[in-house]
Amino acid sequence: MKKFVSITAAITSMTLLLSTAPISYAQSNESSTVQDEQSTLKLDKKATKLLTDAITKLAGKQTIQFTSVDTSFVDASYNEWHIDGTLTGTAKADVSQRYDPKKGQVTSTLISYAADDLNKVMDEALRTKITAFLNTFDKDKKFEVEGFWRVNQLVNEGGLKNYWVIWGPNQSLYVDLDHNNQMSASIQYKIKDARAALNNKARNSLKTLGISTVKPFDYALLTKANNDTLWKYQDDGSLNYVHIGSNTGKVWKVENELGKDWNNDADFKKSFAKPKLSKSKALSVAAPKVKSIFGLNLKGYSVHIQDNEYTFKKKGATTIVGKINKKGAFYSFEAVPAIGVRN
Repeated sequence: MKKFVSITAAITSMTLLLSTAPISYAQSNESSTVQDEQSTLKLDKKATKLLTDAITKLAGKQTIQFTSVDTSFVDASYNEWHIDGTLTGTAKADVSQRYDPKKGQVTSTLISYAADDLNKVMDEALRTKITAFLNTFDKDKKFEVEGFWRVNQLVNEGGLKNYWVIWGPNQSLYVDLDHNNQMSASIQYKIKDARAALNNKARNSLKTLGISTVKPFDYALLTKANNDTLWKYQDDGSLNYVHIGSNTGKVWKVENELGKDWNNDADFKKSFAKPKLSKSKALSVAAPKVKSIFGLNLKGYSVHIQDNEYTFKKKGATTIVGKINKKGAFYSFEAVPAIGVRN
């Protein structure tokens, strides 16, 4: 799954610890102090303090031991050291950090904990909130905790900079600390384990587009983001997508990337410099597919055209956004509710 790429990379970084002699930091009333071994890892006092302070801010006063510093990533376009270490104290943990020596700043800190230590390092109020969230989201009781991370980074990744993530086998739950502990989550289901009625609806919706498929879907994701709770059907090649509301069973999106038939950006611009379909033609082509997929009648809808994107609007009604290929065939439709959420 693509969403676990960064997690896998970070775990790899933390486990491939070099055999260099570590730096050890003892707990104190102030920030931790550096010992003479720092030169072995090429960390000066400034870098050491910044790295230590970044960890202490997330985990409190702990015993910190830096185990490796990798500077091989530094080149003309990228200037970050990769530092790994361990924590002991409240709970044992692995640490992975990124440090920019030119700017003199820690760009990211990731602390990785074992599942059994959740009660030790996360406050009870937040744990209670997470439990309540899962009780409404994970009705099949499939969420399993294998570990959890505390993360802080300068770069906004997927809308997150300062957060907790609890993860399991193809599962994740994020807590956004910068936005009132807002939660999002995802659980992967094998197609055979998902609801049969939704499986059929997803396949039929994709088939309605009329574009050939190599394989419809490999898995379904139950997701919660913002106020939307959706089943997201996908294939391993990221070619096919169908989104269905978890409560309503309504289809909200269907897309087949195999419908894209332009060669490059230049070909795209040339092909859609002028409308491929007139507004009336777009309505006639889209209407039966939109009726079949979403159960909506496009009568009374207006059409806005931008490149290959056709937006069908009607006051007070659900908006439909469709995308066409060079042949004028729609390979994607998405429904946007006028009021409310998708669930």
